Amino acid sequence: MKVLQYNDTYKHLGGAETYCLELLDKLNALGHDTYWLAHSDDQAKDDKHIVLPHSNIGRVKYFSSKYFFNPTAYRQIREALEQVAPDVVHLHHNRFYTYSVFKALADTGIPTVATIHDYTLLCPSQYYPDLYYDSPSGKRRSVDCQLICSQGKCLPWTHRIGHRFAQDRKRGKFISRISTFIAPSTKLKEYLERAGFENVRHLPFFVDAQKWSFDAHRNMKNVVLFVGRVEENKGIYMLIDAIRKLIPEIPDLLLLIAGGGTQVERISQLVRAESLDDHIKVLGFIDYSRIEDLYNRANLLVVPSLDMEQFGLIGIEGLASGIAVIGSATGGIPEWCIHQQTGLLFDPDQPDELVDSIRKMLSDDSLRKQLTNSGIKHIQNVYNEQQHFDTLLDIYASAKKIKG
Repeated sequence: MKVLQYNDTYKHLGGAETYCLELLDKLNALGHDTYWLAHSDDQAKDDKHIVLPHSNIGRVKYFSSKYFFNPTAYRQIREALEQVAPDVVHLHHNRFYTYSVFKALADTGIPTVATIHDYTLLCPSQYYPDLYYDSPSGKRRSVDCQLICSQGKCLPWTHRIGHRFAQDRKRGKFISRISTFIAPSTKLKEYLERAGFENVRHLPFFVDAQKWSFDAHRNMKNVVLFVGRVEENKGIYMLIDAIRKLIPEIPDLLLLIAGGGTQVERISQLVRAESLDDHIKVLGFIDYSRIEDLYNRANLLVVPSLDMEQFGLIGIEGLASGIAVIGSATGGIPEWCIHQQTGLLFDPDQPDELVDSIRKMLSDDSLRKQLTNSGIKHIQNVYNEQQHFDTLLDIYASAKKIKG
């Protein structure tokens, strides 16, 4: 089968790009002719990577490309589709040239499926986390969340009007244009169906068992790891506060913060100002090829997201690597971080629960060993490659039949 993966960015920013690259490599290894189409000013790595230059530079072009139409992007995307002539297109992030992509797909008539990587199609307040948390209904999104925020009260009325025009319209276009949607978590599948999405298939991410292998010689102590975008809505400040509280009773406690984001410099300044250099190391953006080394430098991974994290790919990689995991009880995280079975969960509305969970995990060696062993087995049973690709190829074949 010939497959074209489309993602609107080429730079490795997060889980969507990680997944695209994994699919590209694995599908080609399975004998399928697979390509990745994206936009960037970077050069393509090889003929399987088709990289189009951005044509949305400037505020006016950016806005019109995102919410209306970009003729240059449309022409380039259509030419790439016609050149590759895939049996199926697999959409990932499609935020910047949405309508240009859909028109190119409609004009070429190629069957299309889409993996939904976050809640932005459903919950525009993800663009405004500060407004959300300052709103009268500032509860966590997993509590009484309507998701279609342009119709709810999570945002000021000015933003609701804007998103009624922008996000609701875009969501309708997705529903009408895509034959099959893929949800990495059952929670996301539930919310998509509540919002009117049809033919939603649950397909969790997978873990390469050989790549994320357990290091039996890991012997570090009291090293906590955060990997991801360094943003407020990822719970990074709550994690830092927890580390502060635990330093007096765990003097050698160390937090490693790996990732880029808007809060990197601010947190670096905070660390210097409070003389926390011995306890918090801000590593900045780490190339994905070095992530495994990070897992082997720590004995605890924390995923403290405040938002409705749709899955949390970094968590199953950590579990597969034999590192103990703590996660917030929100979104899809509890599907792999099963409380007291594969990890510990905490309520992100109760920061002291995170403090207690870190203390418990670091002080109880038998608990940590029990959870990591159980976590490795869970990943091998539930998030293995064979199951993932059997289901994915069935989704592709079904999309072709629907289009036919």
